[in-house]
Amino acid sequence: MEKYITLAKKLKMLNALIISPKEIFFDIRAILKCRWSCEDYFKESIRCHTRGTTFEERVAMIKRYHHILLVHSHDARELSRAVLEIERTAFLDGHYFALAVRFCNLCKVCQVSRGKPCPTPEKVRPCDQSVGIDVYKTVQNLGLPCKVLQDKKDLQNRFGFVLID
Repeated sequence: MEKYITLAKKLKMLNALIISPKEIFFDIRAILKCRWSCEDYFKESIRCHTRGTTFEERVAMIKRYHHILLVHSHDARELSRAVLEIERTAFLDGHYFALAVRFCNLCKVCQVSRGKPCPTPEKVRPCDQSVGIDVYKTVQNLGLPCKVLQDKKDLQNRFGFVLID
């Protein structure tokens, strides 16, 4: 697993650590917040689709993994690219269930929200909120910085997960 931490740091991530599913906090309110606080939820957004799974199924799926790489960055797009590259590396290493969990923001403007097809549908992954992860509680309990920002100019802490088994 050290290989994936090293790769994350090579990809300019601020922090990367392996955690267990027991260190992930799930809360149904994360999904509620996702659905009612995001302008994309009711659009034909590929990013918000749950693929017909329930909250309980998503929690159970994540809990089946033995290793989860938690990745931290200030740059949302770099983070999205990094977790996908780490996922691919883990897959090629034989971890065929490797899966990134991160809100898709690979494009500056989502083409689906403009009524166009997604240029990279194979890179869309489940969003941490849509699977019910309480990111604030999870990362704060691990000693990483995550707080509610008071101003749009405040430095943002972004987090992503790579599930590895």
